[in-house]
Amino acid sequence: MSLLRHPNSPCRWLAVLLLALTLGSFHQIASAEPRRDQGSQEERPRARVSASQAASIVQQRYGGKVMNVSTRQSGSGIIYGVKILQTSGHMRTVNVDGQTGAILN
Repeated sequence: MSLLRHPNSPCRWLAVLLLALTLGSFHQIASAEPRRDQGSQEERPRARVSASQAASIVQQRYGGKVMNVSTRQSGSGIIYGVKILQTSGHMRTVNVDGQTGAILN
């Protein structure tokens, strides 16, 4: 009998865990990009810094692991909220200006 078919096999649980982590990574990447409102007639300023660039900026400055990147529109343009898990175990959200790449907090 195959190890992956046995319900209590460590190999099976490892395969399930790897699949879950992979799907979670795809969701994180997909949700990191800004969404465009199809119904909006107003032209908004485009970000010069991508969500992944904002994540890199924060990770280089603060270290730790990037957990999520959110995007929001402000009066002056796009702001990315980069959530990181610091090596100390604390979660922190750092705001990055989507036009300049400057850390705002």
